[in-house]
Amino acid sequence: MSEIGIHAGGYQRVSDYARSVDRLLLDLRSGVSPDAEIVAPVLSLLEAMQQERSAAPLVQLLRLQWQSVGRTGFKRLGGIISELKAEHPSNQTLDDLESLATTLDRERVTMRLRLRGI
Repeated sequence: MSEIGIHAGGYQRVSDYARSVDRLLLDLRSGVSPDAEIVAPVLSLLEAMQQERSAAPLVQLLRLQWQSVGRTGFKRLGGIISELKAEHPSNQTLDDLESLATTLDRERVTMRLRLRGI
């Protein structure tokens, strides 16, 4: 696979993750109880992040970036997952998800710049 193909695939996955987290946050912040279809992709990402060494390289990268930006959220990873599964996320969990969303947006921009050759 070409280098551009690798970057394009990574960009698409990060974009999908970012949209999923953003959609979940929109529902939670507006007081709407999100459907399982909205929660599932975010839970999958968070659970993959818990698998420190066996996670896909992109997930490991996102995990490290989130850890450097949102130390509190990253340390609460298990709690965030539990709260989302119980459908009762705390304000702290919402803030942690915001931190994750910011991390994903930054990586998306970085990948887009790589695709453009900047």
